[in-house]
Amino acid sequence: MSSERNKALSQELYEAVFGHGDLGAADRLMAPGCVSHPPGLPAAVGTDAIKLQAQVLRAAFPDLVVTLLSQVAEGDRVASHWRGAGTHTGPMSMPGGAALPPTGRRAAFEEMRIDRFEGGQIVESWFIPDRLGLIAALGLQGPPREG
Repeated sequence: MSSERNKALSQELYEAVFGHGDLGAADRLMAPGCVSHPPGLPAAVGTDAIKLQAQVLRAAFPDLVVTLLSQVAEGDRVASHWRGAGTHTGPMSMPGGAALPPTGRRAAFEEMRIDRFEGGQIVESWFIPDRLGLIAALGLQGPPREG
């Protein structure tokens, strides 16, 4: 597959799954045994993890809009820089089981993602979401202090 086609598939994944809540798109665009590498957690196999992440974000931000900011492709990999934005009107589950109550605040947050392709599907992904930026945007923690 061409780099341009892989870029389009990576873009379709985020716009469909996160932007429109089309969880079935994960099964179409990702291989059944795809491996996802989240920061600080064990790798996850399959599409359940990305579906859960989308459900959590869309429950917390029902008006979630995702925007592709930039992409670079080389060989079988696509690196994408995303922004999500919405209004925090629903509870948001956090790692560790805590739930953040709705704040009513608008928030924007970003993620960097690298997808590896094989046979026209994503077979492996690495991603780094800006969780601290999201928490700060919701007013739950201020920016770091100097000194």
